[in-house]
Amino acid sequence: MTYSIGIDSGSTATKGILLADGVITRRFLVPTPFRPATAITEAWETLREGLETTPFLTLTGYGRQLVDFCR
Repeated sequence: MTYSIGIDSGSTATKGILLADGVITRRFLVPTPFRPATAITEAWETLREGLETTPFLTLTGYGRQLVDFCR
């Protein structure tokens, strides 16, 4: 199975989805806190929990440059 995670971190909310073979299987939504990297990390950890392989990751929004685990 192929997994992909997409996370969008904007000024007011951080949203994410997990795709399993192209089908949305999980969703994530929280207000973006003072430190957006915290919300991005929380989304990544929540969405990938329990997966047998490491998913592909795509980040969008202004927060995408704030985390180093996706570089």
